[in-house]
Amino acid sequence: METLMTYMAAFGLATGAGAKAFIPILALGAFHYTPYFELTERFAWIADPLVMTILGVLVVIEIIVDSHPDLGRFSDFVSYLPKVVAGFIGFAAVTGQLDSDVAQLGASGVLGGGPAAGVHWLRNKVRQPFRDFAEDTHESAGKIASLTEAGASASLAGTAVVVPPVSMALALVLVGGSAVVARRAAGRRVPCRVCSEPIRPGALVCIHCKADQ
Repeated sequence: METLMTYMAAFGLATGAGAKAFIPILALGAFHYTPYFELTERFAWIADPLVMTILGVLVVIEIIVDSHPDLGRFSDFVSYLPKVVAGFIGFAAVTGQLDSDVAQLGASGVLGGGPAAGVHWLRNKVRQPFRDFAEDTHESAGKIASLTEAGASASLAGTAVVVPPVSMALALVLVGGSAVVARRAAGRRVPCRVCSEPIRPGALVCIHCKADQ
């Protein structure tokens, strides 16, 4: 049972890393100072005040970058690497599976980085309609989406440490709900009058060629 709870916690952290890379790692460092969780000696560096300060700064930067339409699109591609690494670190820190053995190291990478990469890919699909809306209307849809992701990541990380089954259930609900939203959003597209790229119905400007519609 303890092993199952541990893997539930690890999965919750890896899933949270797919939403925001640095929040789950920062959460692990914070929980190290509580009765709920203690990092092993190998991962004690996460709880170092300097490391946590850097992680906090990176959390703010990630939220701001993802809130900006143009920077957010660039982040969609480059964020795969830090999120996979964060998922791996979170998984290994909770399960303690970080060994010099290549097979075990690879398993930790797949089980930790895999969910993070999958959630990030799904998140990109869901975020596109928000970016289109923000760019078309100059409203705060992108900021709301980025803050929502941060909240989801923090919730997954917090429940992963305190109540792993809740984190597991929350992760499944978020992934399933995101998949439904992404599928519906993908189907609600019309071609641009100029470049024929898919855009949101009712868009005033094409996000690809910037032509008026």
